[in-house]
Amino acid sequence: MERLDRFERLTNLVLLLLDTPRPLSLEEIAAEVPGYPPSGDARRRAFERDKAVLREEGIPVETVPIAGVEQFGYRIRPDAYYLPPLDLTPAEQLALNLAATAVRLDERGAAEALTKLGILGDDSGVPVAVLPSSPLLPALDEAARRRARVGFRYRGEPREVEPYLLAARGGRWYLVGADAARGELRRFRIDRIEGPLDVGEPGAFAPPADLEPDQALPAPAWELGEGEPVMAELVVDPLLAPQAVADAGEDRVVERLPDGSVRLRLAVTQPEAFRSWVLGFLEHARVVAPPGLVADVVSWLDLVVSSGQGLVTGSKGGPATARARAADPDGSDGEESPCR
Repeated sequence: MERLDRFERLTNLVLLLLDTPRPLSLEEIAAEVPGYPPSGDARRRAFERDKAVLREEGIPVETVPIAGVEQFGYRIRPDAYYLPPLDLTPAEQLALNLAATAVRLDERGAAEALTKLGILGDDSGVPVAVLPSSPLLPALDEAARRRARVGFRYRGEPREVEPYLLAARGGRWYLVGADAARGELRRFRIDRIEGPLDVGEPGAFAPPADLEPDQALPAPAWELGEGEPVMAELVVDPLLAPQAVADAGEDRVVERLPDGSVRLRLAVTQPEAFRSWVLGFLEHARVVAPPGLVADVVSWLDLVVSSGQGLVTGSKGGPATARARAADPDGSDGEESPCR
């Protein structure tokens, strides 16, 4: 019951601080919110713990100087807590729902997030890709937004980094930022960051205005091979066109068709990785050029069918995980490296 009582107390505390027209002292809060100790240090410690929990969850509890013995009051500004009305059209709501369900963190759905935005969506669709989550992601995102330096251990060495952005590629999350000791832009695989984060003061740096995510992340898997590139073209239907463009880059789009499909042109030096990436879109993508690459994809599919293996589309071993393996066949892209 202690956990339930604390949850109720936190809920009542949020409702009270949202509804008050002025900052409330701790004595006033304790008189309105059941569950706090009667008085003294125990009450103060319990409130400080609750305040820390709310702030960790992103709820902006303000501390404001007030007149009187307690000197400080507390409130939550509604304009800082609530999202403004999104005023989305039905078409925009549908697009947001598709985007939220196309890529998921681990096996968690997007229904809860859509509900918080006031959008009732269907979370039963099959995701294009499932990205791993990490307990470090919220803290790194907050540090990047507040422009606070972060310290951590990576490959056994202490690092101090100005975090510029977080991005996913090949089924992995990367932190891109300036490494203080090396004096250059670096990328770090988040799943290889060791130990806790040490987050500094906000406003400690200004990110470069010309930083492009595509330049900071590893090259797509199909560009990692050696030899002369083959210029491949494929058409992706309207449902998954945005995901294909996000993967490949806007500069690979050569035509946007009237029905919403896109035609992409890519320089391919690793056909196997390209094939795995394309198959991640299932029937929503079609390779159209050059003839040799088209024949290679078709013959590979014929071989799969004739062998009786079939195509696995579940969460284990399906196209999404095949794409992740193709992006890092030998684990080499896991090393920290300078950005291009």
